[in-house]
Amino acid sequence: MRRLRVTIGLVSAALMLAVFATPSLASKEKPKVFFGHFTASIFGKPISPSSKAIAKGKGEISELRVGPLILECATKSGFTLGARAEIEAERSSNFKADVKLSGCTTDLNFGKGGNFEKAKVSFGKGLEMEFHANGSGAVGNPLGGEVAILETVPVQVKVPGHKCKLFIQAQTVPVQDETKPEKEYEAAEYGTEKEAVEPKLIKKYPSGFKERLEIAWEIKKLVSYVPIEPGKCEYKKGTEGKYEPEGEGLPNRVEYNNGHFSGEMEEIEIKGGELGFDPTPSET
Repeated sequence: MRRLRVTIGLVSAALMLAVFATPSLASKEKPKVFFGHFTASIFGKPISPSSKAIAKGKGEISELRVGPLILECATKSGFTLGARAEIEAERSSNFKADVKLSGCTTDLNFGKGGNFEKAKVSFGKGLEMEFHANGSGAVGNPLGGEVAILETVPVQVKVPGHKCKLFIQAQTVPVQDETKPEKEYEAAEYGTEKEAVEPKLIKKYPSGFKERLEIAWEIKKLVSYVPIEPGKCEYKKGTEGKYEPEGEGLPNRVEYNNGHFSGEMEEIEIKGGELGFDPTPSET
């Protein structure tokens, strides 16, 4: 999905502001940067909060580490994650989806013999992920954006044989986006796949193509934690992770910021409709 990137500047707007504005006004007003929109449509049907469109897609996990666990993910179908999204607008700077992960295992040390065995890992109901269009215009539509994990209740990563509980907490990657949303980030890239349709479907797809959304992401420094439970899950100095006392709604815990989650989803589509990413501003 990685293609040639070309930045589109707002030169005309900046020049007009410099020529006609007073010095004080020029210092206060900045040209608004446009990063692109996720687009959705269904022929003959509006998309709104009261008339949502459902999009679904599948994809693969490229790399996954959560806290002390290094995971391998594989299934017979080759798809290790699935996504479902409820879309409330025809143009939006955000795309939110429920992402389920499957087929993941990790090595655990069992028994006195120290044998390593594969243990299945589950992620409960999955992650609620939101992709933001923070990026410059580019050839082929891929833009650099950032990713947010939105679960209000931390996602528990369950591993048979582990007494300690491991959680993934809500977070935005990179964290700078929380204070500098006008910047471009490269935690995610977006693209549009176009498939030619048969002549009989031209009325439904006037452009002659059906559009599907593609997303690739790489989350570095994924934050997770293990609650300290006396007599059950203790923290030993010198081990991986950092001890954090109770605060910010979290218990006494060992916190990890060494996680890594990368993957991609292809052919995210609306049945009977279109879904994609458009780097050009809306005319309205």
